[in-house]
Amino acid sequence: MLCLSASLALAAEDPLTFGISQPYGAEAADKVPALVEPYLSKALKGPVKVVRFTTSEELAEALATGKVDLAWITPLAFVSASQKNAGITALSKATRKGSLFYRAAFVTKQGSPLTTLAQLKGKKVAFVSKSSTSGYLFAREMLAKENLNPEGFFGEEVFSGDHPAVCKAVREGKVDVGATFASEPAEGKAVVPTGCEDAPPLSDFVVLASTGNLPNEVIAARDFFPPKRVNDVIATFGRMDGTPEGKKVLEAFRVDGWGVAVDGDFAPVLDLLRLKKPVAEPAKEPVKKGGKKK
Repeated sequence: MLCLSASLALAAEDPLTFGISQPYGAEAADKVPALVEPYLSKALKGPVKVVRFTTSEELAEALATGKVDLAWITPLAFVSASQKNAGITALSKATRKGSLFYRAAFVTKQGSPLTTLAQLKGKKVAFVSKSSTSGYLFAREMLAKENLNPEGFFGEEVFSGDHPAVCKAVREGKVDVGATFASEPAEGKAVVPTGCEDAPPLSDFVVLASTGNLPNEVIAARDFFPPKRVNDVIATFGRMDGTPEGKKVLEAFRVDGWGVAVDGDFAPVLDLLRLKKPVAEPAKEPVKKGGKKK
């Protein structure tokens, strides 16, 4: 009996695993555990361990197979995981500059003579990776929607691995144009290449073209994640911007808050991938008192 009790106690102390990838580069990802682990451990009343993956594909696979309990994950990677395991759930969606959406964008160096997508034909481009939503897939979709076949459109394609590296390649003249992401602009304001914030100053870059609104990344839970804990996670992320300690953690995610994921959030990604299989639905439970919806 004592052995059984000890085993149960040990299981109760097993940490929740929180998976991340490194869209802003390895250096930025290195800083995440020290900020996120103590905050979530305290808020969720139990140990939380950050598990880092080099690519979003690896993170998607880990979420789909239950190797992580929670994940900070891009829309594309979430959809990929959901296609493998419909039991995973989107809980919270990031907000940046007050918006739940972002855009894919082509950026050039300030002063570049390039001003239209058609002028990019035969030029050298930097993408993030072939699995990057904004840094490859939706950027290419922009071309297709302008009847510009992305296959063979550029003279040379390079894959830089993360958004800061794409922007640095543009600034240094190693490429003519780069694919990154931008925040949804305020009404009447120009689109700002947010993906280049780690390669300042932003004034060095010009957004040549951008997509319509796309959903920001989400916090997702694995299949069989305890239902009673779903609301705790939603509430924890929803009120993160309410304290100085929480706002410091938001810096690790490069967001200014978290809203609740809703039906239809992933429709643009499903459409891009021409997928017919429905994506896993977002969590439906209400936020407890003390939580906050955006």
